Amino acid sequence: MVKVNFVLSTSYDQPIGGYKIVYQYANWLVKQGFEVSICYCYAPNEPKTYAAIKRGIDTKIFKFSKRKSEVTWFPLNNSIKSFYNCIFPGDIPDADIVFATAARTAPLVSSLPKSKGRKFYFIQNYEAEGFGNKKGFAEQTYNLGMTNIVISNELREKVLESGAREPKYLPNFYNHKEFYLENPIEGRKNVVCLLNHVQETKRTKFGLDILREVKKSIPDLEVQLFGAYDPMEKLETWINFTKNANSLQLRKEIYGSSKIYMLPSVLEGWVLTGMEAMASGAAVVASHIGGIVDYANDTNSILIEPDNKTNFVNEVIKLLKNDDQRIAVAIKGNEDVKQYVIDKSGERLIKIINGEI
Repeated sequence: MVKVNFVLSTSYDQPIGGYKIVYQYANWLVKQGFEVSICYCYAPNEPKTYAAIKRGIDTKIFKFSKRKSEVTWFPLNNSIKSFYNCIFPGDIPDADIVFATAARTAPLVSSLPKSKGRKFYFIQNYEAEGFGNKKGFAEQTYNLGMTNIVISNELREKVLESGAREPKYLPNFYNHKEFYLENPIEGRKNVVCLLNHVQETKRTKFGLDILREVKKSIPDLEVQLFGAYDPMEKLETWINFTKNANSLQLRKEIYGSSKIYMLPSVLEGWVLTGMEAMASGAAVVASHIGGIVDYANDTNSILIEPDNKTNFVNEVIKLLKNDDQRIAVAIKGNEDVKQYVIDKSGERLIKIINGEI
């Protein structure tokens, strides 16, 4: 049985798009007969000795961090072994294949002995300064000698620009059992949904500013704000917030009740929420950035230059007022995303592991 190990950053037991993709691959690989383990780093960006002292205090003397040693928000297969608070190679189990899954996990994985497995680097975003990393750090990780795997064409370009070899392309997917058209696209109220996030590149504040302008022209506008973090500002009564929404809430009450899902991000690896929204019948109005154009185009969504606030406001208003256009965009998006299934991506992943791609 082939042993596969995914090395993730710190575990806080909060919904994270990149973690969700890894978890789905992990479950899928188990069904294909692989033995899968997942390791969570304690403090991958800190010197090992310092991290070890912190870990000792945190886990044995006084619990001062929010790190968790369980995953409650995603149904992992019971056969998957989890290893928490990893710092040293000895904390990582032996395997045939090992994946770094973020820039901060890449140096650890690249330094592991051969017994830990052949090394792959699953690049899910351009983790530059916006992720708290030093300038040039992301590019350095692309050149650590591992087999680089990218989820979008923009990330492929970033890897090549760093001087690294041609990476393997592995497009993302969404869970078709969780996200599908439950509520009709027609007949929806003037509702727009928006992701709430603390990461500045997601631009929640910019999105809310846009929607406050839209409200002046669409008095009955309602907003469904959702995310894993509490809002950073006081919200008006017409803005409803749902924390840690599950797939049922997203499918029925958030994406599924909205005419539009607005995505004002400036940096994304692959916007999972955009696919989920399309699958649930919302028309996507998004920044024209690399993280979405692998599946979004001018017929199945509305793409806008990232900093053009006026265009965002105008396009949202136009789509809310013009139901025929909104329905056409939503139907096209709903059809187009159906091709992104885990079986197709999973089979491609196995070919990458086997050196067939």
